[in-house]
Amino acid sequence: MNKPKIMTGWKRILSLQERARDKYLTGILIHKPENIYYFTSVYPHEPSFVLVPAYDEPELVAARSVLEEAKRDSLIPVTAGELDIAKSAYQRMMAKKMLRPPPNTFVKGMMRKVVESPIGIETDYLSLFLYQYFQIRNHMNITHEINAQREIKDSFEIQRMEEACMIADQAMEHLRQRIRVGVSEKELSGIFDARAKALGAEESKCRIKSGPGTALAFSRWMDQDLEKGPLLIDYGVRIKGYWSDITRMFYLGSEPEATFLEYYNLVLQARQAALECMHPGQSIYGPEEAIRKLFRRKSLEQHMIYAAGHGIGLEVHEEPLLGSAPDAAREEEEDKEASLLAQSGLGTTFMSLTREMEQHIEPVFAKGHVVALEPGLYFQELGVRVEDVVHISDKPRVLSSLSTDPGDMVIPA
Repeated sequence: MNKPKIMTGWKRILSLQERARDKYLTGILIHKPENIYYFTSVYPHEPSFVLVPAYDEPELVAARSVLEEAKRDSLIPVTAGELDIAKSAYQRMMAKKMLRPPPNTFVKGMMRKVVESPIGIETDYLSLFLYQYFQIRNHMNITHEINAQREIKDSFEIQRMEEACMIADQAMEHLRQRIRVGVSEKELSGIFDARAKALGAEESKCRIKSGPGTALAFSRWMDQDLEKGPLLIDYGVRIKGYWSDITRMFYLGSEPEATFLEYYNLVLQARQAALECMHPGQSIYGPEEAIRKLFRRKSLEQHMIYAAGHGIGLEVHEEPLLGSAPDAAREEEEDKEASLLAQSGLGTTFMSLTREMEQHIEPVFAKGHVVALEPGLYFQELGVRVEDVVHISDKPRVLSSLSTDPGDMVIPA
């Protein structure tokens, strides 16, 4: 039985080709595995390339080690790469006129660089070696175009992320029964991973921090045994390429300390305040502003040390970032620059155009956005965070379901 494919894959390719034509590109070269999967439904574990010519048929140049899988799953034609797959990709780009043969003189090279249409590449992923190997003389960074396309999830993607949240929460329920003082953080993390894979996850992550270690919740190291007090668990799984990212707090002992409960309830209030700012059309800066406003009233804003959240999908961290609006200092600097331009008579026009552009491009939530919302407070020896996956539909919809009720997080020591 064939695996289900991303039915909108061809629409994605056609949309990308249209963007290439609009920007007068010869085509677009895709090398990042997550992007290859997004457009073809093939997730290569060895270097491969998707060629998207502006006017020709797209093609996946697949490494030999993934060729049979690519032939089975790919939504676009597949070409077998040789051992030197970069050479195969280069030859196919030449054949599809995405690249032209290198000029034979310096002068011709300089002239061609000026007039030759650029090729779209992922400048944040394509290595300098490959850039030079392909002799790319003129290029345009296409990363933002692809990321913007990936930001809005279709029904297939939403379904996978719902499943990823469900399996992650089920594995967490299983793990909860095995939490006790003295068990190592690594051992518990392994129990989660095993259960998640038994439930169908392709990959999983489970970062466990106990006691004072909760203050270092983003550290990768897990080398402590559990002790009485707070426990922070950051967990998620990948299903058919798509991730969940969830954080829950627990407390080992008969009764949580009053200070911990105060901070925890404040984080829950911040979560709710942020959710109220996450309807379609509302500013993406809204959740961060709502959370910081709440913490500021308690003189705790300095203990929120990162943004309110991030996009999630084929990668755990994607666009958009749920951060703050451009700060006042930057705006003041821009106003100073505009006032200098005013001396030449351009200042008023410049400021007007700048304000119009800022208003036009301010990012807003849209139906299909999926983000991980993660308000938190961090002190010298305590970190408190709650994180949920949120789908923006007609209103924000929380996909992660494990209880955040203070009474449910207590685990007798």
